[in-house]
Amino acid sequence: MNKRNILTVFYVLLLIASCSNASNYYEDETTVTPTEPERTMVIYEGRLLNIFFHPVVARPEVAFTGNKKDHFLEWFVTADEYKRILHEMYTDDYVLININELYDVTYTNGVKRVTAKKLLVPEGKKPFILSIDDLNYYEYMRNNGIVHKLVIDKNGRLAALTANASDGELSYDLDIVTITEDFIRRHPDFSVRGARGIIALTGFEGVFGYQTQKKNAPGYSKEEEGAIAVANKLKELGWRFASHSYTHWSMPDISMQSFMYDTNTWDRDVKPILGDTDLYIYPFGNGLEAHQDRHSVLRERGFNIFFGVGYGWNYFQRTGYILINRRNIDGFYFREYRNRRDRLFNIDKVIDKEYRTAG
Repeated sequence: MNKRNILTVFYVLLLIASCSNASNYYEDETTVTPTEPERTMVIYEGRLLNIFFHPVVARPEVAFTGNKKDHFLEWFVTADEYKRILHEMYTDDYVLININELYDVTYTNGVKRVTAKKLLVPEGKKPFILSIDDLNYYEYMRNNGIVHKLVIDKNGRLAALTANASDGELSYDLDIVTITEDFIRRHPDFSVRGARGIIALTGFEGVFGYQTQKKNAPGYSKEEEGAIAVANKLKELGWRFASHSYTHWSMPDISMQSFMYDTNTWDRDVKPILGDTDLYIYPFGNGLEAHQDRHSVLRERGFNIFFGVGYGWNYFQRTGYILINRRNIDGFYFREYRNRRDRLFNIDKVIDKEYRTAG
């Protein structure tokens, strides 16, 4: 081979190498995504863990120093804290399961039955259900260090957009959904049969950062189209949606008229974007089990699984529905569980020590 041919081969190899290094892990997912390994599945007899988060803080230097810092320090975690929590749970043998696998809905002579099922999990693993509340990107969140919306990038993948003076900055590691997706790509055995979490949504400030509450505003159709595209992508990946009410009012503490307004408006404005769901996550965890007139309305609208807030272990079979209590993971949890033996993970290993302390 002469010198010219050698140089040609060298440049071709250099070009191939530079192209292969141009994409990060997330962008090259179609070629590097590992498959879930084959595992021995067993019936799980232990307690089922249920935990939830709010959208993660992308910029703690903003959220934890502004005029709403106490709110964010108490009820949120940062993107880096969430990544470390996932890693801690993974190393402690927790696996993510799909809420669909927990229950069956059957009808006998027109009477609906909602029945809990035994879970099949990989041998030696502990299942948990993940949910995310208020993934609407409210204005106060956008103004305090949280990304502004979910979008579909030019390659058809989920990304988070943070608006700026020019146009917007896309990220793949600053939002709770994209972080979870990347973690599962890297650790497919963390997700049982492709399980994802539950996203609980209101509607009073739109959906996924899109202003779908402004039906008469110019550009509404584009906002709705963007929200539907994100919803469809999330469903394709395996995420489930839940109603978190339309207004985020405390349902036991409002009038029946206000309750019906809330329920009807969610059906009218949010359901067409997300599609059907039978999951209802109570705002503030304030349940309606003692208010059967309201609870029966929700069951008649097709809701079968109801979520409150509590210790986060197990679920309760009721006549015609299942009640699940979830544990909030946030600054409150960091403080209250820091020195408890029943904490889920070593809190000192996950907190952002630059911007907060756990005590």
